[in-house]
Amino acid sequence: MSANLDATNNDVISRNIIRDMGNGVLVIDKANRIISFVNDSAAKILDKTKEEMIGQKFAACFFEYEENDAFNDCVNKAIYESDVSHKMTTPYYTGKETKTLYVTSSYTKDDNGKPVGVVLILDDITEKAKLEQRLMKNQVGTIMMMAELVESRDGNTGGHIKRTAEYVKIIAQQLFDDKKFPEEIDDKFLNDITTAAPLHDVGKISVSDAILNKPGRLTDEEFAIMKSHAAVGRKLLKDAVEATEHSSFLDTAIDMAGAHHEWWNGRGYPDGISGDKIPLSARIMAIADVFDALVSKRVYKPGMPLEKAYAIIREETGTHFDPVCVEAFFKAQEKIERVLKSHADD
Repeated sequence: MSANLDATNNDVISRNIIRDMGNGVLVIDKANRIISFVNDSAAKILDKTKEEMIGQKFAACFFEYEENDAFNDCVNKAIYESDVSHKMTTPYYTGKETKTLYVTSSYTKDDNGKPVGVVLILDDITEKAKLEQRLMKNQVGTIMMMAELVESRDGNTGGHIKRTAEYVKIIAQQLFDDKKFPEEIDDKFLNDITTAAPLHDVGKISVSDAILNKPGRLTDEEFAIMKSHAAVGRKLLKDAVEATEHSSFLDTAIDMAGAHHEWWNGRGYPDGISGDKIPLSARIMAIADVFDALVSKRVYKPGMPLEKAYAIIREETGTHFDPVCVEAFFKAQEKIERVLKSHADD
């Protein structure tokens, strides 16, 4: 009798804990996807009453807004793959506001060990996400200011930053349209590479004005200092990532800053890596960066005629540049030239 009472008491205690806990708890029957349990916190987070959810099919409760496609996909994945746990961050639209939810899924089993129900733990991290977004915006803003400072110290108007960002966007889009590198290039890649591009030379913040703007040939020692900007930029961006929650574009920025001077044949710097060991974003930036450097006027040189610059790009295909990326560059040549004209330095 005592054992039964203990079991009953434990069950009551467990139910009370689940009912009163701050995290939302939602239980869905795996077979028919009917919601069988909702605690008070889940009802508050999802902005629905328990009566609106319990006994209803999951699809009937949450498919009213297109904005909840990601949330629905998240829950469906947990249902279909209920033999494993999932942890996902997803937006959720209540009809009045968009929240950010951290969803953890687990499962319940029958006596034979077969998953029969999915348990979703919902954590409303909206305010935390907003704070992290603000911190990230400030962090990125600081880094962008550093990149623009480098441009101003380099004797340029900032046109190089704008042009190279447009060039990499055009080349990456052409690769996407041509179905090249399908495992790497998607909408997220296109957004990340465009956002990250202005940071490719941020490491030049560590190079003196005398070296950046020297009108003549650099000495071996000066060139070694100039080359250090790739490794410095990579470290600077890595430190920024470690200091705060970050967007994926910063990972792309790290790749671009650290590897846009690598050569396809392995004779570049700072690491001497070659071929597809060089991140794709950096291989694209390598073309954009060199092309813009060739055709743009600098304090120490005039701009090169387009045809001569094109000839150099072709000549260094397979040695300096990835041949597939060069092909995309020339296929998008008209768009490249429009950018060069619209963002020309004074």
